[in-house]
Amino acid sequence: MPELPEVETVRRGLQPVLEGARLVNVEARRPDLRFPFPERFSERLAGKTVTALGRRAKYLTMHIENGPVLICHLGMSGSFRVETAGNGRIPGSFHHERSKSEAHDHVVFDVDSPKGERSRVIFNDPRRFGFMLFAEGAPDTHPMLAGLGIEPTGNGLDGPLLASLLEGRRSPLKA
Repeated sequence: MPELPEVETVRRGLQPVLEGARLVNVEARRPDLRFPFPERFSERLAGKTVTALGRRAKYLTMHIENGPVLICHLGMSGSFRVETAGNGRIPGSFHHERSKSEAHDHVVFDVDSPKGERSRVIFNDPRRFGFMLFAEGAPDTHPMLAGLGIEPTGNGLDGPLLASLLEGRRSPLKA
């Protein structure tokens, strides 16, 4: 399963392509991954603009204009692939080549950037342990995110907070 640093790397890779882009078409190629897709999944996203792409713990959050927040989890084997329009070329070079087996391409986002460039963002997940769900309202109230602790890469994690969390505990820190 990808850990937090890998998920942050995925977010940073998708951010230039998705933030500010319009989702021209969204294709869910099966009815479910780990969980069923939300009702009218594709219809609720198509034609909308992605206003922000975030991360909360190991979850990616795609904020959609006038709509819900899409919560994405990579599961054990999920990955996103970005292809430029026309030639199917993947921009950049990769140490580990991403899967291009179309049999495992479960969600395809056709996006237009603010500059009018067309790209495809493809979610590939051979094991189908990943998922995509909508958070209606504030994402932090969604059951997948509500019980999470402090964000380890955020400014809220500091010495006084750690001291308060560890106050009165006698067990070794590693435990």
